[in-house]
Formats: sequence, structure tokens, C-alpha cells
Amino acid sequence: MKKPPPKRGRPKDLDKRLAILESAKELFVEQGYAGASMDAIARNAGVSKLTLYSHFGHKEDLFQQCVVAKCAEHAPDALYDPASDLPLRQRLLMIGAAFIELLFSEEAVKFYRMMAGEARQTGKLGRLFHAAGPQRTLDQFDELLAAAVRNGELKVRDRQRAGNHFFSMLRGDQHMRVIMGEQRPPASELRKHTADVVDVFLSAYRA
Repeated sequence: MKKPPPKRGRPKDLDKRLAILESAKELFVEQGYAGASMDAIARNAGVSKLTLYSHFGHKEDLFQQCVVAKCAEHAPDALYDPASDLPLRQRLLMIGAAFIELLFSEEAVKFYRMMAGEARQTGKLGRLFHAAGPQRTLDQFDELLAAAVRNGELKVRDRQRAGNHFFSMLRGDQHMRVIMGEQRPPASELRKHTADVVDVFLSAYRA
């Protein structure tokens, strides 16, 4: 008798990992990094503490992987593929739109507020966040810029500085205002802002 074909779908381990990440993101935002214990995250995810530690060695690792996962939701790695055939301006517009959508998402805004609230107690949280989020994004953007320089599309002496220029312009003053409690700008305004930033960036660095 033939065995039935294996069921398709995500492996159970992947489902548990995703459940842990979702639980951690929820509790970090609600209770803060210090207040969200690994025990509580495991209970909220419906897994054992042993299972949690089999996926994430420690709390710092779990926090950073939450940041990586959130970034990947809006800006997957393929968006920064240096071998892409899309025109450079189109790619920058896509990256800018993804970054803006992430930056102004409700979950990200709550994350920023949580980190700001805990900054007086420790600077560790900011360092963990920066390494897993902003710095990782800058490193991916660096590879894209390097390819554009090789292709003769851009002239960039310091790619990390250029990346900081690009993402800082995208953030503008709107992000801080939203963190402080103002409403998110209309989508049409954010699209225009993104296009303006891309054009300014290209005018500064085009070969």
C-alpha cells in the first residue's frame, strides 16, 4: 500500500517561530522590553519555554529578530537586489515607498515610542534596534549603490553617508511629529514626499 503524500504547508517549527515573533512584538510594545519576560512571551505564543529557547537563544536575539521580521514585511531583501534590471529611479521609489510604509505603520510607531520610553533606563535597546533595523537597511542599500556606481549610474564617494542622506530625507520631520502624537500624513502627501526625495538624491549623486 502506498503511503499518502505528505501534506503541504509550512513546517510546524516555522509556525511556532512565527507565533513566537508575533507574541514578542505584541508584548514588547504593550509591556516594554524590560517588562516582557520570556515566560510571558512563550505563554502568549502557546509554546513551551524550551521551544522558545530552541528558536531564540536569548531575549536580545528575539528582540532583534522581531525588528528584522518587521522590516522584511515591508521591504523584502529582493527589493535591494543589486542585480535587478529595473531602472534605478524606479527601484529607489519602491525602496522609499516601502520604507515610508514601514516607518508610519502603527506597530512601528508604537515600537519607537516604547524604545523612547525606556531610553532613560538603558541605551542597550537602541543599539540592538539599530543593528537589526537601520544598519541592516543601510548595508543592503550600500550594495545597491555599489552596483549603481559600477554601472556608471551614480558617483558616490561614501556610500554609507549617501544611504544616511537618503533615509534621513525620507524620514523628514513627519515621522517625529507622528511619534509625538500627530496623525499620519495622507498617502498622497507621502507619495509626493518620496518622489521628491528620490529626485533630490539622484540630482546629488547621479554620475
